[in-house]
Amino acid sequence: MYTFKSLVNNHLLEPKDKIALMIPTFAPYLEIPGLPEYGFDVEYIRSELMDINGQTSYQFKEEELDRLRNKDIKAVFVVNPSNPTANAIYDSSIDQLKDIVETDNPDLMILSDDVYGTFLNKFTSLFTALPYNTACIYSYSKYFGATGWRIGTIALAKDNVFNRLLDELPEDKKKALDKRYESITSDPRRLSFIDRMVADSRSVALNHAAGLSAPQQVMMTLFSLYALLDEEDIYKKEVMQICHKRGDLLYKSLGLTMPVEELNTAYYCEIDFDWWMKKRYGSEFKDYVETHWTMTDIVAQLAEEERLNLLKSEAFGSSRWTVRVSLANVETEAHAEIGERIASMMDRIHTEWLTQ
Repeated sequence: MYTFKSLVNNHLLEPKDKIALMIPTFAPYLEIPGLPEYGFDVEYIRSELMDINGQTSYQFKEEELDRLRNKDIKAVFVVNPSNPTANAIYDSSIDQLKDIVETDNPDLMILSDDVYGTFLNKFTSLFTALPYNTACIYSYSKYFGATGWRIGTIALAKDNVFNRLLDELPEDKKKALDKRYESITSDPRRLSFIDRMVADSRSVALNHAAGLSAPQQVMMTLFSLYALLDEEDIYKKEVMQICHKRGDLLYKSLGLTMPVEELNTAYYCEIDFDWWMKKRYGSEFKDYVETHWTMTDIVAQLAEEERLNLLKSEAFGSSRWTVRVSLANVETEAHAEIGERIASMMDRIHTEWLTQ
């Protein structure tokens, strides 16, 4: 939120500017650009479920990513690995993004939320691949199970596109920004973009109170020290093992194959009912369900008949026939039962359909 606000406050983005969202993504990232104070012209870069050597992964087609070559697109926002599909962007797409920036859109501002990166053995952040163009957001919340504390960080390279674009603003806008930040520095033009974000988070005038509380800072320090001292990544391996075991139980109970392991955080999984019903029951039954039911109907009936609450993924920019399951919140053994309850209800609907 503060990053969006600072981009607008500093005229790096203006209302009605064209930006891109790589979807599916965390629902607020879809909602914030449409708020009245922003009103951006949003293009959606959509991933698709792909087959990679007999396994599945949500990835971006070349033609989708190539839309970012348009210089009218000033910024792109991405959660990598994704939420809710839980897949990291694979190497060929990262190489394509590097080519896009180097060849066609060198001023592209990239905001990458890497919160799920610590759930992979090998993860390539866009901040690593494109440090000049990328602002990296990371939160301790998922990895250490501290979601309510809202503790995280944002990183920029010392040499970055955000500061250069600030330097290139027209003089009238620079003077307006001098006025905005003059209460916290005698030389506002030397104030870097990342420092402006901190100030903006407290409406500038309360800059002295910006940042995290002392308890939050202590918690971040303890988490960081714990991770540094765990040189063999014992905690990380155990957390990943738990998530993948839960995912395996769920996928097996539905007759599905786990996604490509090296790209899959297994923090969430997304079940595509359109794809699953066709695979399990055939196209005719799938078409019947999609004609006479909605995903809301199915989710509501699962809650009523099976005491199972699932979250529709449509709000994340996914297909309207998908649901998200969080593999981090329910006991491991329950994940097989989740799949069994889904299959049990859909089997009943299928049997009723056959007897019509």
